[in-house]
Amino acid sequence: MAKNIKLDLPEMVDTNPSTKSDRNRKNKPSKKNVKKRRSLAKFFRDIVSELKKVEWAKFKKNKANSGVFAQTGTVLIVVLFFTIIITAIDLGLTELLTLLLNAA
Repeated sequence: MAKNIKLDLPEMVDTNPSTKSDRNRKNKPSKKNVKKRRSLAKFFRDIVSELKKVEWAKFKKNKANSGVFAQTGTVLIVVLFFTIIITAIDLGLTELLTLLLNAA
């Protein structure tokens, strides 16, 4: 059985004057932290910069393009088509495997 033993240790007092400047340094951000903040800020600036370069599709239909809604409809139809095809193939292979296992 382990007992909870607490030791009363004396508090260490630092009388060395050189460590007082170390305490002041702790309040200032280190070069490593500043560098991380700068790199994080640069990362987000780069994201905004790249997003400004993207040519976004127009929502309204015009002569040059069919519009976002028409393109979204096309994508949904294609996804539905391939979902039906893949499901049919999966069911067919499952039935084939079931027949082979029953025959064995």
